Amino acid sequence: MTSDEFLDALGGTFAVAELLGIRPPSVSGWRGRSVFSLPEGKLIRLAPIAEERGIATRRELLPTICEKVWPELATQPQTTQEA
Repeated sequence: MTSDEFLDALGGTFAVAELLGIRPPSVSGWRGRSVFSLPEGKLIRLAPIAEERGIATRRELLPTICEKVWPELATQPQTTQEA
């Protein structure tokens, strides 16, 4: 998933900026990249929202650290889509 697809799915630059309490130009700077290139701290905050909205799972967005950030994921089996 590209950062553009991810940000647009969350409502666009202004909506994401509002969700994070930051200025829209900061979010604009994340466009044109991989979703994995977003600042990790911001992605950690956005991942539960994206999961709730059916955009992507926390595991998909942060595969290497998801179980450290959300320990409850360590006890949940991965679905076929996430594997």
